[in-house]
Amino acid sequence: MRLFSRFIPVVLAGALAAIAACGDSTGTGPQAASVTGVAGDSQSAATGATLAFPLSLVALDASGQPAQGVHVTWSATPSGGATFTPATTTTDVNGVASTTARLGSVSGSITIHAHVPGVSDVLYHVTAVDPCTTLTPYTFGDTVTAALSVTDCNFQSAGWFYDFYSLDLPAGQQSIRISMHANFPAPAQAPGDSNDAWIDFFSLAGPLVGFDDDSVLGGDVTDRGRNSQIDIILPGGEYIIGANSFNQFSTGAYTLAAVPRPSTMNGCRQVWVARGVTVGDSLTAADCADSSVTAHYYDVARIQLVQGTVLTIAEHSTAINPSLALYRILNLDNYDRALVSQNDDSSAGNQTAFIQFTVVSSGPYDIVIGSSAGGETGAYTFDVSASTTLSPRTAAPIVRGRTRWGDLGLPRRAKH
Repeated sequence: MRLFSRFIPVVLAGALAAIAACGDSTGTGPQAASVTGVAGDSQSAATGATLAFPLSLVALDASGQPAQGVHVTWSATPSGGATFTPATTTTDVNGVASTTARLGSVSGSITIHAHVPGVSDVLYHVTAVDPCTTLTPYTFGDTVTAALSVTDCNFQSAGWFYDFYSLDLPAGQQSIRISMHANFPAPAQAPGDSNDAWIDFFSLAGPLVGFDDDSVLGGDVTDRGRNSQIDIILPGGEYIIGANSFNQFSTGAYTLAAVPRPSTMNGCRQVWVARGVTVGDSLTAADCADSSVTAHYYDVARIQLVQGTVLTIAEHSTAINPSLALYRILNLDNYDRALVSQNDDSSAGNQTAFIQFTVVSSGPYDIVIGSSAGGETGAYTFDVSASTTLSPRTAAPIVRGRTRWGDLGLPRRAKH
């Protein structure tokens, strides 16, 4: 588990401690003369989470042998700090008693007591952290089965419950797919509007990189329109997956997975891109097409941009006459968009399309990668510069190969 504040990782500490005590002999039934082998002390976890390691101890009798049949009762201070499965147990033939602890909604230091007749309480020290600053490590390729709950991060008390996962990708350009399949019950204020997953995807440094509501646009509750899928091409690095829901106050089970995907675009289904990537692909008759008599084919890239930065993109080809168009997505209700910049040839006689655009409004933008002539198909290379500032424009670029959460740039939830 990682913690971030805002997204600053720390390591979950798990340690063993030995506590030996003597005293109280007022209990009934078998009693312990001492306790040893105490395990599970000094753990940290998010509120609502189960501690990674069970709490356990070994009770010994007066001769130093395992004491069987000693009743152990588990409790927490403050009282709402944790619950236990089981809350009471009896030491086995080896003198061992153990329990699993699930933290409550109280943040901060929690003391867990194991009451063992014959000795003073055995104490365990736990830190319950805010789930909004907690990252659970995710291993690329794994499928996670989890659930959103009311003890998860209710980010800025806006009503959307989040589980955050850290994803570390190796150096170099990556192309991945993140999928979330959910079975959320319908919230009380929206009867019938259920099973709707939402993914937000961040860099560890903080900026939003991408998001997705429906893996199939316009889908209904019976199909993949209630699941989420992000296809994205991005540099390796440290990222955060935010698993949540379209609906406020929605809880329930889900599965989450991130896997490799082809390092190409995907026709009419947008592929998110991040700064600093180069994509080699081809226009084909199976790609998106406009309504012209002789159709213009195109691919669609989507990118999250921050106000005041500069986007520099280029398309190069010797097989087609490249054309680039940049659209700002006006709302997420129907994905209406407005053209903000376009380019055919970066200079006379040069078939490299080139756009350098100063972002005036944060949010998602679509890049249409196409051809200026109808019916053209063929290979192209598409670049997104890593630079966020203005640079001198070259005639022939070298080509190789919820509004609601402020500076995080999270999108506004709107249904289409």
